[in-house]
Formats: sequence, structure tokens, C-alpha cells
Amino acid sequence: MKNLGDTILFSLSVVFFVIGVHQTMNFGIASSYFIFMISLGLLFLMRYRRAKRKEEDKQNQSGPSKKTKSKR
Repeated sequence: MKNLGDTILFSLSVVFFVIGVHQTMNFGIASSYFIFMISLGLLFLMRYRRAKRKEEDKQNQSGPSKKTKSKR
């Protein structure tokens, strides 16, 4: 269920984008700008979560790192 949060974020982003388009057609871009920014922010958050999860998976697959003795 790792991707459920990303799916919800993507769905909310699409919903806010559609609402923004509707508001733009009715009232203009100036009054719906913040809705587009919310949509974009949700997309950025989703991409950040995916990248962070990939990085963690990559670290977990490589296994524990070997400790080396320092030379004195």
C-alpha cells in the first residue's frame, strides 16, 4: 500500500487543476491562480515522495555497508 498516498495526491492534483480551469473560464486567471499553485504543489509533493522512497529502497537493497578500519 505504498502507492496509495501517491494516488491520492495525484487525484487531488487533477481535481484542483480541473477546478482551476473551471474558475479560469468563469472569473479569469487572476482569481484562480492559487488553485493552480495548489495543484502544482501536490504534484511536487508526490514526486518528492516517490524519489525519497526510491532512494530508501536502493539503500535497503544494497545492504549494510561494511566498516573499514582506518589506517594510523
